[in-house]
Amino acid sequence: MIRIDQLIREGIAEWEETNAYEGLNRWVQEDDRRQDYEAQLDALFLKFSSFMKQFPKYEAKRRIWKQKVISEINQIMQNGDSYFFSGLTEAERKLFQDITIAFLRDVRSFDRELSLQDVMQALRNIWILAILQCLFQKNIGYHQAMFAYSMLYPYSDNYLDDSLVAQSDKQQFNEWFTERLKGSITAPHNDHEAKISKLIAMIEQQFPRTQYPDVYEALLLIQAAQIRSLHQQDGKQSLSDEELLAISYEKGGTSVIADGILIDGTLTYDQQRFCMQFGFLLQLGDDIQDAQGDHMNNHQTLLSNHLDRFGDALIKQLLQYIETTVLSTAVCTRKELLNFVQKDCFYLIFYALFQKNAIPVSESLAHNIAQCLPLSSAFLNRIMNQYGNQYNEAALWEYIDALL
Repeated sequence: MIRIDQLIREGIAEWEETNAYEGLNRWVQEDDRRQDYEAQLDALFLKFSSFMKQFPKYEAKRRIWKQKVISEINQIMQNGDSYFFSGLTEAERKLFQDITIAFLRDVRSFDRELSLQDVMQALRNIWILAILQCLFQKNIGYHQAMFAYSMLYPYSDNYLDDSLVAQSDKQQFNEWFTERLKGSITAPHNDHEAKISKLIAMIEQQFPRTQYPDVYEALLLIQAAQIRSLHQQDGKQSLSDEELLAISYEKGGTSVIADGILIDGTLTYDQQRFCMQFGFLLQLGDDIQDAQGDHMNNHQTLLSNHLDRFGDALIKQLLQYIETTVLSTAVCTRKELLNFVQKDCFYLIFYALFQKNAIPVSESLAHNIAQCLPLSSAFLNRIMNQYGNQYNEAALWEYIDALL
């Protein structure tokens, strides 16, 4: 049983009691250390760019090419001293590698028309499933329900967030989707719904409804939260910060509750609570980088409603919330792993603030956060300009398919 009302009530109270973060100085990177990270990545990008240029035209020669690339990937993932993977054990690094490969193989079998951007969004959810397994000490690996739930994002969440889709069409889709999640065999109206129905069938096969009712309660909770979040988009009423906070906590939290329960069909209350907290902070991370775009599209979020002033207070509150949530959780006692999770969450927020549509912050806070980045924004912009348009999507998929 998922005590959703209690979880939301406790979570909002925790957020409202959170003070401003005052520990940014602890995250400041020394210039020579940052230059070392950037040099490592420069060499890595150069090496993989070289691999791509050497991609054999003929199938017969691709085995040796594949072995070289995979050997390089294995070396990167097995490097426990790497700053970017420090805190993970060798088994945990292998889990991330294996679950990524398995997921990409299943994507290509399921829908070869799906864009690389949509696949990367779904892959992020697979990585959330991996980190939850590490935190909860559930060494499950990968199964088809994880694939299916992660794939629901590009097919449902993105559809409902699309400003070009009429509200009436979204309402009709939600009615059908809700019934399908309840177990209805109502025929899909189109190919889009047919794919979603097939994904739900994969979850039903992995977790039979009679044996795992909490799985379907979790899926219906996130769907209900998604429907309520449409009020952020309709422009019919101005929502207060309290209303937007509740929507964000419920929407973000229930999405990760579903992740957690889809590992093995069960979650303790402490695990449910952590999933809600984790989902909320990830939701705010997304809203930070989309704040100005959301405002232009009349999508109300806790962040887009604060564009008339700097978002410093919200950002500092979120950073403190992350530290408190992660380091004081009851679901895991391994400090190295918890530090890894906090580090990744902090960098998610730091880099979100440098996106084009991010909520504006004061020059002082922007400067302080820039000093905390392990990779400078100038370096990342250069890498994007240098490699971003070097390969079209069809070519990238050809390389990925060869490796898979």
